[in-house]
Amino acid sequence: MRMRQVATCQFEPAVGDTDSNIASIEKFARDLPDAVEFTVFPELCVTGYDLDIVQTQQFSIPGSMTERLSEVAHATETDLVVGLPEADGDSVYNSLVYISKSGVEATYRKQKLWGDEADQFDAGTTPVTVETSIGTLGLLLCYDLNFPELLLEYANNGCDLLAVSAAWRQSFERDWRLLCRARALDGLCYVVGSNHVGTQSGRQHAGESCIASPRGDIVAKTTNGTAAVTTTISPETLAQARQKNPVWKHRK
Repeated sequence: MRMRQVATCQFEPAVGDTDSNIASIEKFARDLPDAVEFTVFPELCVTGYDLDIVQTQQFSIPGSMTERLSEVAHATETDLVVGLPEADGDSVYNSLVYISKSGVEATYRKQKLWGDEADQFDAGTTPVTVETSIGTLGLLLCYDLNFPELLLEYANNGCDLLAVSAAWRQSFERDWRLLCRARALDGLCYVVGSNHVGTQSGRQHAGESCIASPRGDIVAKTTNGTAAVTTTISPETLAQARQKNPVWKHRK
C-alpha cells in the first residue's frame, strides 16, 4: 500500500435538491489536498435525509446520477463514497456507492434499517468491499455501525479501512464516535465516518464526523469551523496494531 490520505466531509444537504447537493459534494472534493485517494460523504446526501421523498427520488445504479458523480470524481481526481436511494426493479435500497472517474466501483445496501426506514427500503444482505490503492475498503451505513457482527464479516475479509456514512441524530451523539472507535479496534482497521450536520425534516443531526485508527484512537475530527478532515493511511500503523493486538489470528 502507498502512503495516501483519506477524507471525511459533512454538510447539510438541501432536501430534494440534487443539483445543490452534488455541487456541495464537488466543492468539498475540489478543496481537498491532492493526496486524498477517496472521501466519504453522509448517508442519502444526494437527496437529503427525508423518507417522504424516497418514492419520487430514487436512482438506478449505475445510471444518470452515478454518471454525474463519476464526472465529479474525474474533475476533482478524488474517488467518492456517497449515499443515495437506489431503485432496482420493485425494490428500493438505502445504498452507498464507491465512485471513481471510471464509474461505480461498488454498491452497498444498508442491512440494518432504523425505524421508519423499513417502510421505504428493502434491507441489503451482504457486506461489500472495494479494492483501493491504499487497501481493502468495506462499506457500512449508519445503524449498521451498532452491530459488531457486520464489522467482523469485514475483518474476516481482511479490510484495512471501513467507510461509514450516517444520518446520526444529536440525541444519540455520544454513541457515534464511541462506535466508530470501537469498530476500528474490533476490526483493526481505519474507520472513516461521515455524518450529516444541521436539521432535515425535523431531525437534528450530530455532525462529529471523524477518522479512527486501528488502535481505536480518533486521529481526525470535524469541528464547528471545519467540515472536512483528512488523515494519512499508514501501512506501518496497520501492521503494528495487528501485531500488538493479535485478534485476527485468534478469531481464526
